[in-house]
Amino acid sequence: MQIRLPHLFAIACVLTISVTAAPAQSTVWGLQSSDRFSVKTTIDRETIIQLADRDPVTSTSQEELELEYLVWRISPTETMMQVNVLSFVRIDSSGDTVTDSMLDQRLKLLERVPIIIAVAPDGVVKNLSGYRESLKQFAGPDRKMLQLLEEAWPRQSFESWIGRPFWMTPPADDVEDRETWERIDQLSLGLIGGLRTVATCHIDSKAENSAKVLVSGSTRLIRPSPSDDDASTRSVRFTGVETTAESFTGEGLLLLPENVVDDDSRPGRLRPWFASLVLNWSVTGEARVESGGQSQKVTFEHRQEQSHQLQPDFRMGRPPALPGLPQPKR
Repeated sequence: MQIRLPHLFAIACVLTISVTAAPAQSTVWGLQSSDRFSVKTTIDRETIIQLADRDPVTSTSQEELELEYLVWRISPTETMMQVNVLSFVRIDSSGDTVTDSMLDQRLKLLERVPIIIAVAPDGVVKNLSGYRESLKQFAGPDRKMLQLLEEAWPRQSFESWIGRPFWMTPPADDVEDRETWERIDQLSLGLIGGLRTVATCHIDSKAENSAKVLVSGSTRLIRPSPSDDDASTRSVRFTGVETTAESFTGEGLLLLPENVVDDDSRPGRLRPWFASLVLNWSVTGEARVESGGQSQKVTFEHRQEQSHQLQPDFRMGRPPALPGLPQPKR
């Protein structure tokens, strides 16, 4: 029996070089209206399922997804951004793109629903709108598809995934330890449930305009939602899910804007602070799988790597005042 996790959303610090006191930035990364950048995410999954005493079955998948972030309104407490899906492709075992005309059609429908996020100056996503509307647009009139999407890609997983570029935002307030900060993350495991992680980011090493950020954390299982009236019509359901081991690691790269003189207005020399982030999860466990009126014990192993990479076509305006950084060279 092969269980494939759904391909769901086709449709889901400042570098402290000195401690000189300075006012905190009013927007995340000092972003301004009309600034935009895009991030490509490569997702590699491997799931091994063993049903009762049968031979284990391995399922692998790889997808590439690109999101665009456009700043459309700012305030002293949050940066409002519109998030657009630019592309989503599946990659087969040979490295070739898998063509899916139905998927392409559904993706185009997502352009009708704006996804809006509000990001605090410390890089935490405070609010998100357009989540369910996007899933409804993607599912179309298929009510069961919408229910599956909501269960296998819950709102918190969706919000965590969109907010990961902003993990590269160290605290800018005057605290004792400014090189370590936390993020709350949720990873969807499809019908198996999810993993909720308290991720700790720590500046490991520094260069003139960059920092290597190590990510570690502890995870806990989020079990699938209890069954309901519609659940009985599904072909496969997992119940009694328990994990026996979990792990989570990551590494990011924080890059700061190049030093520019005050009268240099060339936007090409400015950049988002985020450069890259690679996260790895691993979980093993057991459950009961219900299918065709039968319930059997199943063991599972799941490994997932998500690699987020800033794309070179970003556009930004004037440089912000960056707390704790050397002043621009003259």
